[in-house]
Amino acid sequence: MRTIIASLAILLGTLLGPAGCQNDPEVQARMAELADMPGITVTIAGADLDHAKAQAISKHLEGKAVETTTAMVRMKHDSEGESSLEIELYAKSLPSGEALIADLTTAFPELAGATISTAPAVGGAAGDLPIIEVGKDLSPEEAKQEILEQLQAEGVDGNVDVKIQDSAEGRRIEVKVDKQETH
Repeated sequence: MRTIIASLAILLGTLLGPAGCQNDPEVQARMAELADMPGITVTIAGADLDHAKAQAISKHLEGKAVETTTAMVRMKHDSEGESSLEIELYAKSLPSGEALIADLTTAFPELAGATISTAPAVGGAAGDLPIIEVGKDLSPEEAKQEILEQLQAEGVDGNVDVKIQDSAEGRRIEVKVDKQETH
């Protein structure tokens, strides 16, 4: 069976600390905070969703959480044409799974026939993502280059795309990794 996995990790600026050693007390404290953060995984199967719709659903779910720290979105397609969307969300406060499902089916009528389930996320906000440290004083282009170099050094493979957006709320960094896995 061949499975194509498109994985999008949305990392908010608060996940990225000052450049420096991972033994830095500030970085250690941030990682401890992330490890204790509540998380939820929302899985949507049986809906034909393109990348733009998956992004819209993810952003909608982020808006339901209080102080979202990390959201990871995985769009999976298997060789039989079946697809599913998995969103793992970590925040200081999250609505219940039932509330999220009800809200999704109201906000996105195309999900009415889909199978939507929720479960507690068990990986911790840091999950399997490598720790990325980026200097706060770097320009968006410099930060992007630093992220790409760190991901490459961590052995992250696949097609990597980094988008950085600065706003009044801080810096938002999206890292998209597209890869194919054969099972």
